Amino acid sequence: MTWPLHVARQDVAAGHIRQLPPYEDLPEVSIYLISNPARRYSEAELAFLSMIETEVSQFDIAERTYGE
Repeated sequence: MTWPLHVARQDVAAGHIRQLPPYEDLPEVSIYLISNPARRYSEAELAFLSMIETEVSQFDIAERTYGE
């Protein structure tokens, strides 16, 4: 599953954004969510991090990796 390209394609199709070159052979990039466990987060930040972790954990790493 290629999440970033999938999301971008939806936005391009809806006319919210437009693709810039290159149009073919798009680069594959890693996306990381980094948080600081020593930091005190607000309730909203904790809810967001929990939601993201729950969503990501539903997919095997192979499904979250380009080229699979």
